[in-house]
Amino acid sequence: GHYARVAKTGYTGEPLGYEVYVRSADAAWLWNRLVEMGARPAGLGARDTLRMEAAMPLYGHELNDERTPKESGIGFFCKMDKPDFIGKAAIEAKGAPTIKRVGLKITGRGIAREHCDVYVKGEKVGTVTSGTHCPFIGQAIAMAYLPKELSEVGQQVQIDVRGRMIDAEVVKLPFYKKPAKA
Repeated sequence: GHYARVAKTGYTGEPLGYEVYVRSADAAWLWNRLVEMGARPAGLGARDTLRMEAAMPLYGHELNDERTPKESGIGFFCKMDKPDFIGKAAIEAKGAPTIKRVGLKITGRGIAREHCDVYVKGEKVGTVTSGTHCPFIGQAIAMAYLPKELSEVGQQVQIDVRGRMIDAEVVKLPFYKKPAKA
């Protein structure tokens, strides 16, 4: 007697993610029923930590009106060989990317957060878009945009966290990928 729309999607990097959409009048019923069946609720902070581990870009953080899909590392979603689509001209006009979204493993003490500046040899070169401590991998991580020439894995950087410089290193994305089942 309750209607729902279920999408095999999700924003945690898990291969079996689902999103369930119901009318607001049915939300409490659905929540209670899922918990009765054994679901373990998690909040937005937990979802954000999981999406960070999976290196999934989030609009307002890694994605915005100024970043092209190519810069963001999701250029495979835009088939530039199509005759036309909304935004194609803007992507073409911006030209080849000069920046790249990278993963940062924090090697010093601290947690980088959104808007922290990233430095190489004392020069500001980028900005953190998301950062947190991931309990599952036991590591503080961040995503940032850096110039392409400074985006190689192993590049050493420093991040200004409230006036204190902490060390970090460019690492391959994603930070964590669930192993395939044997």
